[in-house]
Amino acid sequence: MDADSKALDKLHSALVQTITDFLDRRLPLRRIILVASLLKHCHKELPDAKRISRRLLSEQHKDGGWIDCEDTTWALYYLDDKINGKRKVAGMRWLENERNPRKGWGFCKRDHSCIPITAQILYFLPEIGFNSEAIRWLEKEWTKDSESPIKLNYKAAWYMLTYMEFFKKTSLSEDLFRRTTTYLLAEQRRDGSWGPWKKHPAPSDCFSTGICMAALAQSYCITKNRDIRSALLRSIQWIKGNQLKNGLFPTHYIEEGSAWLFWGWSKATSLCDI
Repeated sequence: MDADSKALDKLHSALVQTITDFLDRRLPLRRIILVASLLKHCHKELPDAKRISRRLLSEQHKDGGWIDCEDTTWALYYLDDKINGKRKVAGMRWLENERNPRKGWGFCKRDHSCIPITAQILYFLPEIGFNSEAIRWLEKEWTKDSESPIKLNYKAAWYMLTYMEFFKKTSLSEDLFRRTTTYLLAEQRRDGSWGPWKKHPAPSDCFSTGICMAALAQSYCITKNRDIRSALLRSIQWIKGNQLKNGLFPTHYIEEGSAWLFWGWSKATSLCDI
């Protein structure tokens, strides 16, 4: 096993142990389910899978949702369709009712629709994507954002991920997608990481880096842009240089930031191994 694989496996083991610890201490479900869902998306099984499902079902509200649209998305993505079919149907119905008319989703119906929440729902729950109105709203919003003086890298990444989920089923702008890919590559900092935007005074962060890596890695199948692979290799070096001895990373919500990096790193690895 090479050094990169060992470092990634160390991160995986640390996240699994974190989930077990959080379950044992009955910490808030939202700190558990995000990490568990990102591991699931990377096809990583969890020894505590049944415990997580029991917590999810016990905390589902009578109306079908959880705390807000984001928590509900993670919960619905994690739950098994065959075992929890009725519960998932109720959750999907609640989520559909929370969408703002002719727009997308915010954290709740009273909140403004935003790109990150809308894209997250569409990407992780594509079965809700029959609502082309939300997809069109997302594309329109990112088009406006992409033309503004300041653009947020994680919004660009969320848009790209959603585009890749739906472009074969819905008529979306390939030109906008390709321009966004080029933009995100140009936004990478010299050390291989990403921040909210390149010249933002805040240091690079795990969330921005992880989601940008995931979006670029998966975009390669469409763009075939050779710059993507070299960009991701630089990102992996930044990750390895900032990994703590316990396998996680120095960020405020240590398990959440580390999980986003694991997601991006895992998606990048398959491309960089080619």
